[in-house]
Amino acid sequence: MIDIIDTHLQKRARQRRLHQAALASPEWDSTGAEAAILAEVRDPLLDAQIQAEASVVGALAAQRANLQNAGACLEELIRFSAAPNGLDGLTADLSNLFSPFEILCDDPSNLPLRRSVVQSARDIAAQMNRAACRLSALKNDLNDTIQKDVVQANRDLSDVASLNQQIVDAQVWAGRVAILADQRGQYLERLSGCVNIVATVQTGGNVNVNIGGVTMVSGPETPDCLATYPDANNNLQIQAHNAGARLKLAGGSIAGKISARDGVLAGLQNGLDKLASQLIARFNSIYSAGPANDFFIGNSAADICINKIVVDDPSCLRAGLNRSRKAAPALESFGQSYAQTVSDLGSTLSRVSEDLISSQTVTQMLTNARASDNAVSIEDELTDLQRYRKACAVFSIMRTALYKMPAMQ
Repeated sequence: MIDIIDTHLQKRARQRRLHQAALASPEWDSTGAEAAILAEVRDPLLDAQIQAEASVVGALAAQRANLQNAGACLEELIRFSAAPNGLDGLTADLSNLFSPFEILCDDPSNLPLRRSVVQSARDIAAQMNRAACRLSALKNDLNDTIQKDVVQANRDLSDVASLNQQIVDAQVWAGRVAILADQRGQYLERLSGCVNIVATVQTGGNVNVNIGGVTMVSGPETPDCLATYPDANNNLQIQAHNAGARLKLAGGSIAGKISARDGVLAGLQNGLDKLASQLIARFNSIYSAGPANDFFIGNSAADICINKIVVDDPSCLRAGLNRSRKAAPALESFGQSYAQTVSDLGSTLSRVSEDLISSQTVTQMLTNARASDNAVSIEDELTDLQRYRKACAVFSIMRTALYKMPAMQ
C-alpha cells in the first residue's frame, strides 16, 4: 500500500485533485480501502503574490467600471461630431445659446429670438439636471455596493477563521488538511480582490489576516471585522469595527470604488456645479432686471432652471437686457472649463485601463507559475509522504491487533 501511495504522489506531484478509489491488496481487507488524493499543491510565496495582485486588479477593475459609468452619466453633454472643427456636446449647445443672446442684446424686440434663447437655456439646464442626477445616483450606488462588499469580506474572514480551526482539528489526516487549506486559499484570494490583506502563515497551519494594521483573523478567532461609517459628505468610509480605527485601504474593489467616488466622480460633479454656477452668474449679470427676475434660478447643476416668469412670457426678457454686457466672451471660458473636465475623465480612464491590463497580465503569469512543476514545494511533498506512510503503518498495526482479538461470542 505504501508503494502505491509513493507511486501515485510521484505521478501527481504538482496537482493532486480529490477523488476516491478503492484499492484492493492481499494485505488489506477484501472490501478495499478508500484513498483520498490531495488537493492542488501551491507555493506559499506565489499564493501571497497572487493575493497581492488580486487586490490591485480588484481596485483597478472597480475604478474602470465606475469611470465608464460616470462617462455614461455625461452622455448628453459629451456628443461628438464628424464635422471638421465642429462644436460638440455642451460646447455646441452653449454656442446656440450665446450667439442668439448676443444678437438679442442689439435687437431686444425680436420675439422669435427671445423664444429661441429661452428654449436653448431650458435645454441646457435640463441636461445639467439629468447629468447631476445620474452622477448622484452613481454615488449612491457606489455606497450601496461598498456596504455589500464589506458584508462579503466579513463573511470571508469568518470562513478563513473557521477553516483555520478545521485544519488544526484535522492535522492527523494529511489529505483532509490539504483540501481545507486549498479552500482557505480560495477564500483568501477572493478576500484580496475585495480588500488588500496581509496573510501570515503560523506554526500549526493557521493563517492570520491583517487589514490596514488591524488583526481581523487570529487562528480560529475573528477579533475584529470591517465596518462602514459616513464622512462629512455622507459617503461611506471603512473602519475596524471593534478597534474603531479608520482604515485607509490600498487595494481591492472597495478601495477602487472609494477612489472613483471621491476622486474623479466628485471632480465631475464639482466641475459640473462650477460650470452651472458660472453660467447662472454670467447670464444674470447680462439680464439685469433685479434678483426677483433673474434669468437663471439655482446654484448648481442639480437645481439650475429658467425663471418661470421668463418661461411663461419670453417678452419679459427684453426689459432685462443690459446692452453694455456681452455674452460672447463667456463662451470660450465655459468651453475650456468643460473640455478640461471631460479631458480629465478620459485621461484617467485610459490610465486605469492600461494599468488593469498590465496587472491582469502579471496575475496570469503568477497563476501559470503556480500551476507549473517548478512551483512544487519539495519539503511539503516529503512531509505529506511521511504522513501517508505513518497513517498506513498505524492502520496496519490496528488491523493486526483487531485480527488477534478473540471473536466475540
